[in-house]
Amino acid sequence: MHALPNGLERKSGTVTFALVPLGDIGALERQWRALDAVGSHSFFASWTWVSALLKNARGMTLLTASRGGSLAGMAVCRRARWPGRVWFNASGERVVDGVMVEHNNFALPGGDDPRLWADLLSWFAADGLQANELIVPGTTAAPAVSNGLIVVEDCRKAFRTPLDRLGSDGIAPLLSRNARQQLRRSLRDFGGELRLDVAPGPATALDWFGQLKALHICSWSRRGRRHAFTNPAFEPFHRAVISAGAGDVDLLRITAGDRVLGYLYNFKRNGVVHSYQSGFADADPGLRPGYVCHALAIGHYARTGMAVYDFLAGTNRLKQSFGFDSYDMVWRRYRRPSLAYRLERIVRERIITPKPAAAEH
Repeated sequence: MHALPNGLERKSGTVTFALVPLGDIGALERQWRALDAVGSHSFFASWTWVSALLKNARGMTLLTASRGGSLAGMAVCRRARWPGRVWFNASGERVVDGVMVEHNNFALPGGDDPRLWADLLSWFAADGLQANELIVPGTTAAPAVSNGLIVVEDCRKAFRTPLDRLGSDGIAPLLSRNARQQLRRSLRDFGGELRLDVAPGPATALDWFGQLKALHICSWSRRGRRHAFTNPAFEPFHRAVISAGAGDVDLLRITAGDRVLGYLYNFKRNGVVHSYQSGFADADPGLRPGYVCHALAIGHYARTGMAVYDFLAGTNRLKQSFGFDSYDMVWRRYRRPSLAYRLERIVRERIITPKPAAAEH
């Protein structure tokens, strides 16, 4: 795909980057889904997620990378000439970006390609994007330092469970003694036949998403905490995700007899399940429907051949109990070393950032 008249195009190392208008969305979808069929990128770089972003954001452009005449990767960006910023797979709008992209990366035609990021940052450092700041939210792919750029980052702990460690008894034997006791007590206390159902199509999934919303709002409001649906962009964005899904979006309903315990909203791609959102019937403080719902979901995905159950960024007791592996999700801002940014870094290092306390002996 070549740069259009008002696009930016430049070679960096072995890669040619082009930042161009989106063009025909139907053609873009076909090209993107072709990458989805073969690429190692996460769900958050797939067309299902990106198409929802394009429907809910303004002023987005297409970033392409080519190597040796072949497409090496694609992403969408928002470029603001003032104050000279580019957002990678994000809109630059606080409300829209509040849906929280994670595992952010290029859509790829094959395996992971770390050289692509090195070349992108070289292009940015050489003013190829005609911007002073490149913002990459929620990533595990973008490198921490490159080309003398100033890097500002927000690192958050994330948790996941390798499913190949599960046996016929599911996750219970792998939990700590306390977590195992809480799970078994909850399984016993709920009573009735436990059942997990997967929404058979988008219509049912959208209906269950509405039920998830009701439980989610009730649970978080009862605890006096801000819930996901407070963001006005959250529901329309995810209804677009569910509608665009092609077997990569799951709405799960977990019941005990005729009693609904909760709903899980999950994404699937390349053997990884991303547990994105939930709604639990948790009004009784003595019961733990979240433990039961996730335990059944983990068992379900292990049986269907998935490799990892990813709880994504954020820390709570359930994630720490069920997520045996932890890793870092990072929100990064790359800045070209302009005078203003150099001064800001000096202020942060010398004034804002506290000095470490002296060691105690």
